[in-house]
Amino acid sequence: MSSTVMAKPNSELAIQETFKPYQCEGNGIISHTGGVSTLNTLKYFGTSITIDVYNSKPEQAGQALCHALNVVQEYHYLASNYSTYPHVENIKSINNSPASIHKIDPKLTALIAAGLDWYDKSDGYFNIALSPVINLWRKHRSECKGKIKDNGLCTKPGMDKLQNAAEYINIEDISLNQADNTIRLKTGMSIDLGGIAKGWMAEKVYEQLKSEGLTSFMINAGGNIRHLGLHTEGREFVTAIEDPLCKKFDYQLPECREFEGQYHEVIHGTDLTIVSSGNYLRYYRVKDKEYHHLIDPKTLQPKPEGISTSVVLDGLQIFADVISTTLFLMPLEQALEFADRSDYLEAVWYLDNEGNKVSSANFDKYRFKLSD
Repeated sequence: MSSTVMAKPNSELAIQETFKPYQCEGNGIISHTGGVSTLNTLKYFGTSITIDVYNSKPEQAGQALCHALNVVQEYHYLASNYSTYPHVENIKSINNSPASIHKIDPKLTALIAAGLDWYDKSDGYFNIALSPVINLWRKHRSECKGKIKDNGLCTKPGMDKLQNAAEYINIEDISLNQADNTIRLKTGMSIDLGGIAKGWMAEKVYEQLKSEGLTSFMINAGGNIRHLGLHTEGREFVTAIEDPLCKKFDYQLPECREFEGQYHEVIHGTDLTIVSSGNYLRYYRVKDKEYHHLIDPKTLQPKPEGISTSVVLDGLQIFADVISTTLFLMPLEQALEFADRSDYLEAVWYLDNEGNKVSSANFDKYRFKLSD
């Protein structure tokens, strides 16, 4: 009995030989200054990620930060819907061939399963299968950038095309076998973990750092804040939440020129997650009307009202992104009720261009006051 071994193309071999997914050197910068050890990286999740470790020896902190970067890398590769990688079956791999049965890493199984579970918990406002609709909006937003330069007109997706795309967003058409770690989608479907993966990764980094004996650190994953313990000065961590209108208009508004006006809330605590979702960064204009990237699954449109929602979590931190997105998209009354019945979170809603705000019942306990 004979067998034939197919030779791999030189280009594929070159990719496999040069791609080393879990290296720290060259993929992040670890530094030690004034008793603080810091990791900085710009290569993952499409954002900057910074981790500061306090009250630890540089050798211990440096090794822990390298391991933390490996966690970031692992979830980046698994959750990406933009690129495939030679060492892993990821979301892009699944979306490229949705009707095939894909054998996936148990960590990705757990992440997808959590996304499916939150469809019901969020009353359908969080849907990882919304990707075909999101992609339509993303295509028009991307095309708009070039048209502005050419003095052309930007457009938005027609409702007929959105409704056609909505034929492929039924969460029930995702077949996930958690025992076998396999997944298959209905033909034409795709999934997007952008609303859960970064917060999930930040919590896994938190768990990694704790497992190595670190007791004081701050993770900033593109605005997802996760911290533990006390600052090196012996005080609670204090986190300022940017005023979304200042951020939107690049701090050119008169009220944003003073330091105090650049932030609309300041939060204190020792073991919290703080994250915001809003419409003030990723948007484009069609006939002087703005359309942002947070799409309501029930209308297939960007939510027309509200500026941002910020949540503070002292439990279930791994779902930070899910919860902030859900509470932004929900009607305000429903979102307030969700927050007030959940003992692990408080939230504040920045409602309009006049700066009007509403907060959940006990949000005030996290507000930093000068007397604190």
